[in-house]
Amino acid sequence: MKKSKIITDYYNEELTQSPEKYECLGWEDRESQFRRFQVLTDYVDLEGKKVLDVGCGLGHLLEHLKNSEIQAEYTGLDLLHSMVDEARDRHEDHNFLQGDLFVDELFDKDHFQVIYSSGVFNLNTGNNFDFLIQAVEKFLHISSETIVFNLLHKDSPNRDEKFYYFYPDQVIREIEALSDNIKSIQLVEHYLNNDFTLFLSLQDGPHCKQKN
Repeated sequence: MKKSKIITDYYNEELTQSPEKYECLGWEDRESQFRRFQVLTDYVDLEGKKVLDVGCGLGHLLEHLKNSEIQAEYTGLDLLHSMVDEARDRHEDHNFLQGDLFVDELFDKDHFQVIYSSGVFNLNTGNNFDFLIQAVEKFLHISSETIVFNLLHKDSPNRDEKFYYFYPDQVIREIEALSDNIKSIQLVEHYLNNDFTLFLSLQDGPHCKQKN
């Protein structure tokens, strides 16, 4: 089955069944969703930056940016029309687009400074590692400064066969070989017991912030 159909079928069904919106997006609870977003934003200077949120869902990352009083030029992108329609209803003053970044030529080179992708690689589609590498190659083309994404950890104590889990060291090795334009890769883990986040700083952009 085509990757995009697996993803859209899964989330369309979850949207009709989950009483809480964070549950339909695959998060355990509101607190874990907030903690992930906190990590995503604490390590990058976003003020005034053009930001693309790949797999934006209902726009929860944008809500986090607003609540944190971070002034960024936000664009959300999602496969599902239903997600994008609700995100537009919630945030009428921001840009939400429906489309497949990995199939369609949606943006020019270096169109954004920062790209986020949270939870996009979690659902087991049968070719997750290849999909991740292809996605990062696309991100490298359209980002000029920073790429940030999170993945489920192979050592997670709560593994579920419908999701896919990665080893951080293996992912880092594969990504380092993709492009000389990658200046550094920062790994952040242990903020939750089942996932980790990678921050890719590119040659033309600033380093990510270091946190204790």
